[in-house]
Amino acid sequence: MKKRIWFLLIFFLTSLAVTASADVVAYWRFDDVGDADIEQWGTVAAGNRLPDSDGQTVWRKAVHDYSGNGNHLTTWEYDDTWGGGLGWAGYNWASDVPSGIVPLTGASNALSIQNAGGWPAAMSWSEQSLPSGTNIETMTPAAFTIEASFKAETLNSYHTIVGRDDRYVANTNGDLAAVYFQVMPSKEVAFKFADMDGYWHEIISSPDAVTTGQWYNMVGVSDGSIMSLYLDNVLIGEVDLTASGSTNTALALGNASGGDWESGTWSIGRGLYAGGHGDRWLGMIDEVRISDSALAPSEFLFVPEPATMAILGLGSLLALRKRRTS
Repeated sequence: MKKRIWFLLIFFLTSLAVTASADVVAYWRFDDVGDADIEQWGTVAAGNRLPDSDGQTVWRKAVHDYSGNGNHLTTWEYDDTWGGGLGWAGYNWASDVPSGIVPLTGASNALSIQNAGGWPAAMSWSEQSLPSGTNIETMTPAAFTIEASFKAETLNSYHTIVGRDDRYVANTNGDLAAVYFQVMPSKEVAFKFADMDGYWHEIISSPDAVTTGQWYNMVGVSDGSIMSLYLDNVLIGEVDLTASGSTNTALALGNASGGDWESGTWSIGRGLYAGGHGDRWLGMIDEVRISDSALAPSEFLFVPEPATMAILGLGSLLALRKRRTS
């Protein structure tokens, strides 16, 4: 019996290790201390600003992609003179984080990003970052997962945490972008996206789901048939995508573009509507991960720490043994 218990425990731990290697296409941790491509513009440290792109006129890597695909981020603009201190559309690193350890991976977590002004924008720019693996801007996954941690300082409008730029991809309203992962005016959390057939899908929580000054971990999942939204590992809602009548529920990618965006660009801390930047996030964002698969809750970044889960698993096995021998 002892051998069986240890075998099951080893199997349990091995399963945990496997869950850490999901089909991740982009993972922005913001803990980029020592990254030479970033620190050539200034030291990565709390209170310092992230590098910017001067209104997307020059490539400066601001955030490393830990997926290994090379989908690094830049930011829109910190100031007009690279040093003037205006900070209208940039970010600073912050030491305020949801957890000092990422539960799924055990990685240390010391930094998040925080808006430096009222119009923050960070985004992918594949033409410059030149992804070596999956290009997040051109993918149309049949299944996908979006994860992000956030702490709001202001909640009074639409505030997008993660978005995907586009236009004319939703049949119901051509002004909608491809993805909104956001908080709405009555403090509802929401996960919304357009599919390749032009159908619009969304999950919106009840009002007052979140508040300012508190960290939350949110996950949106679509497996091609069902979309789900989780807040702090609690299922907020599910939608049957097949009931819409769509024949292709993969994530949409259009072919529109604007003066400061292109179809497929992923944004952090802002959304897009009617071809214009908006829905700014005012507060902190951390641990943003996008996967081209539908993750199970046991695969989310912010689950109980693996060591704790192992202890609980062993405790359950021992309890089972006790019951069988009593």
